[in-house]
Amino acid sequence: MSENKIEPADFLSSLFLYAHDFNFNHIVFDVTRYKISVSLSRRSARYGNTDMFYTSADAKVLARVMSAINHAIELAELEGSQQATVMTPNLERESQIFQFKLHEFGAGKYQLDLSI
Repeated sequence: MSENKIEPADFLSSLFLYAHDFNFNHIVFDVTRYKISVSLSRRSARYGNTDMFYTSADAKVLARVMSAINHAIELAELEGSQQATVMTPNLERESQIFQFKLHEFGAGKYQLDLSI
C-alpha cells in the first residue's frame, strides 16, 4: 500500500479554488472507515442546481485533510460560532470561511457538508 499523504493546505486550496471558480456552494465529504469521497454541489437559482464528483481516496491518504477541517470546526464550536475558518495559503484569500453540517449514519459512516 502506498503511504502517499496529501498535503492539506495544497488540497484545500485547490478544492476551494475550483468550487469558487465554478460557482459551487457546497463541498460534501462522504466518509467511511476505508474511503473518503469528495463531491461538489451547487444550489442556485441563477446558475442552476448540479452535483459533481471531485475525488475519492483511501481514508489514510486524506486523513491530514480531514484533520485540518475537523480542527477548524472544533475551534468554531469552542467559540460558539456557526462558521469555521480553514487556511488556504496558496490562494489570494489566505483563509476560507465555511458553515458545516455533520450527518452521522452509524457503522463508521458520516457525511460532512461544508457550505461556502
